[in-house]
Amino acid sequence: MKRRAGILGVLCRSSEGSVIERWNHVVVVVGVCTIFFALVVCRLLLVPSVWRDPFGDVMSPTTSEFFSASPPQLSPSPKNFSILMGVFTTVHLIERRNIIRLAYGLQSTDVADVTVRFVVGLPKNESEGFQLGLENSLYGDILVLDMVENMNEGKTWKYFSTVYALGVHYDYVMKVDDDSYVRIDNLASSLAVESRTDLYYGYLGPCGNNNLQTGFMAGMGYALSWDLIEWVSTSEIVLNNTGGYGEDLMTRDWFNQGGKAKNRVSKRPFFYDHPDAHANGCSHPLNFESILIHRLKSTERWMATLKFFEYDRVGINGSTIAGYRSTLAGNESTPVGNAAALAGNETAVAGKRSTPVGNEVALAGNETALAGNGSTLFRDKAALAGNETALARDGSTQSR
Repeated sequence: MKRRAGILGVLCRSSEGSVIERWNHVVVVVGVCTIFFALVVCRLLLVPSVWRDPFGDVMSPTTSEFFSASPPQLSPSPKNFSILMGVFTTVHLIERRNIIRLAYGLQSTDVADVTVRFVVGLPKNESEGFQLGLENSLYGDILVLDMVENMNEGKTWKYFSTVYALGVHYDYVMKVDDDSYVRIDNLASSLAVESRTDLYYGYLGPCGNNNLQTGFMAGMGYALSWDLIEWVSTSEIVLNNTGGYGEDLMTRDWFNQGGKAKNRVSKRPFFYDHPDAHANGCSHPLNFESILIHRLKSTERWMATLKFFEYDRVGINGSTIAGYRSTLAGNESTPVGNAAALAGNETAVAGKRSTPVGNEVALAGNETALAGNGSTLFRDKAALAGNETALARDGSTQSR
């Protein structure tokens, strides 16, 4: 009996332990399910937006798919105004655009939100359209105007009116030639102290003229405040006279006839022609106070200008330099033709690009689709593809 009782006692204890273990498993499973359910409920209650269409509420397909407001921020931006800089170019000048992307990708400013976009007319044929579509798919920084490419037959007016119609507000909208190089921080710092209304800002021409009423802001680059963009886009004075002679002269005539642009600001000598241009006394040596340098009509001239302003950033053989010029350890010079990074931690400049400000978006409304696809547009700090198109030695440009 004792043995039987002993055996029975062991069996009873074993059975009791097995039941407890099973209940422990059930409790754990129920607990995990409860926690998961609670997390789901909290997510639904506290962060409902994550369950919505992630794109539907961001922007409308007919307005901000071309331009975007500043990207969402967790705290107010210290930059209290915005600039759109439209670089006038033509479809075939892809090498020029790549140089300009590098030139502006190396720059930044804490003063203003700056957006840089290329402005072109319609491609001439299917090949150009496909090229432009590929380029825009990669960079998303090209605004295609719904008109035949031209210089003085309404392109400037079409640019201003298209920007206005797309509905994204900029404090200043600038028109810049593709043979002009702008120092972004100097531009932003200069505009920071100017009026936000009725402003007509640039280089007063012709060279030597000092009369702000009879002179005009030269087409190399000039900026208008947003209220003038609105007026230019809707005024009968402008609509009846959008082309036929020099676009910079015409812009002056619009304002004189309409009694507009009471705040006219000339930034000579900070806007000027490149010293090698020998442009009737309107050029002078490069300097670090420059806002805009004009007549960079060859790759060599662009590179010489960038070398002046960015020499501390890029070594002569293509290496990048981390804030100082030095030889490699042991005073060994980097071999010519080798793009080795100094100090082992440099990144190739050609592998980076930032276009000040924004979001990639498609042409709105009746803007032309390229190669069967809505062409996309710009805004924000986007990295260039690692292997940037080699800078061709093509000196072609859109002549003024």
